[in-house]
Amino acid sequence: MNTTKNKQPIKEISHQDIYSIVDLWERLKSWEEVLIVLEKFFEGDSRPLNKQLIVRRYYAYSQVFTLFYLDFSQSIQEMESQLVELRQRKKV
Repeated sequence: MNTTKNKQPIKEISHQDIYSIVDLWERLKSWEEVLIVLEKFFEGDSRPLNKQLIVRRYYAYSQVFTLFYLDFSQSIQEMESQLVELRQRKKV
C-alpha cells in the first residue's frame, strides 16, 4: 500500500477523473469572454440613451446570462458530485 510521509494511504485517482475535472473547468472558463461583454453592457456611461437599443440589448444579454446561469449551476453540481466521488474513492 502506498502511503504519504505521515503514513496516510493515498487515494486512487485515474486520468479520466482528472480529465473530467479539467473539462468542467474549461467549460466554465469558456464563459469568461461572454461575461466580459455583459459587464461592459451594464457599466454606466454618459452617452445619450437610446431606449429601444437598451431594451433589445437587455433582452439579448438576459438570455445569455440565463444560459450561463443554467450551465454554471449544472457544472457546479457535476463538480460537487465528482468531488464527493473522489473523496469516497478507495485508498491504495
